[in-house]
Amino acid sequence: MSQAVCPPPSTPATQVFNVNLALPTRPGTIRDWSDVLYENYFPLDVAADRNFRSGELERVDIGSIRSCMLKCDAMVTERRTAHISRDTKDFYVVEMPRFSPLGLRQRGRDILVQPGDFAIVNGAESYTYAQGAPNLVHTLRIPRKVLLRRLPSVDDWMATIRHASSPVVSLFTDFVSAYVRHAGAQSVSVQATMEQHLLDLLAMALIEADPQSNETAIRTAHRQRALQAIERDFANPELSASDIAVSINLSERYLQKIFSDRDETISSVIKARRILEARRLLGKRHQHKLSITQIAYLVGFSDSAHFSRVFRQETGTSPMHYIDTE
Repeated sequence: MSQAVCPPPSTPATQVFNVNLALPTRPGTIRDWSDVLYENYFPLDVAADRNFRSGELERVDIGSIRSCMLKCDAMVTERRTAHISRDTKDFYVVEMPRFSPLGLRQRGRDILVQPGDFAIVNGAESYTYAQGAPNLVHTLRIPRKVLLRRLPSVDDWMATIRHASSPVVSLFTDFVSAYVRHAGAQSVSVQATMEQHLLDLLAMALIEADPQSNETAIRTAHRQRALQAIERDFANPELSASDIAVSINLSERYLQKIFSDRDETISSVIKARRILEARRLLGKRHQHKLSITQIAYLVGFSDSAHFSRVFRQETGTSPMHYIDTE
């Protein structure tokens, strides 16, 4: 039993959804809570034990970004390939717990996000969210294309923790909380401006709080430009490191050094981007009626047999069976 509570006229941007399983007159069910999450995020499975009693979700849309404050009892949600194949849009989700830790699992990484920290997951890939106790969690659902335009390297940081001890992380989370508190008073034009500020702060928090990175700001900027060039043209089967270097006006040797300092090569990054896109399309191939060969060409492989070999090397399964293995 999900119910949108109509907000007062002074706060048109806010919507509240409540499910209370303890109400004696109109008791809800865990399925009602699942419907609330489906409506405000995307399709996923929700599991909870018999002690689950209530959930409340408060939503504020900031331009194309959906901000939700989620208050509920312990639960586990799982986003599976079967869900992804039915979706028409892709999103990233930023998770910010307030009261107690929450667990996230994606790309073989298992992390425990503490209150004050945050982490990000890719809704175009399978992941698991585990909340072991009643919690208040602030989330941001960001369209995939919007965030990739701003930060093409965002997939470097899936299911990794950004700690509250970093000043820029605290600045980001404080900004989100403050904006949502005052969202009802903001005009549409202000919301659009705030969306850009929020994306800027998120990019800073992901990059500057990266414990694995010792790059200078200039080298980081060059890498971002290279990744933007890859994002624009990865579907071109002829794309090479020299093409990327020319497009951003750097020497190929210098650019390769920037990537090698992170134990990467430009060709491996191009390949990883193609495989990521292939996984996304394979999850939806029945919806879009695409063949394996068509997907291979769409992501930048000129030979479907080569695509199948590379895909198996990277994922451990063939493109044909990928949807059944997640």
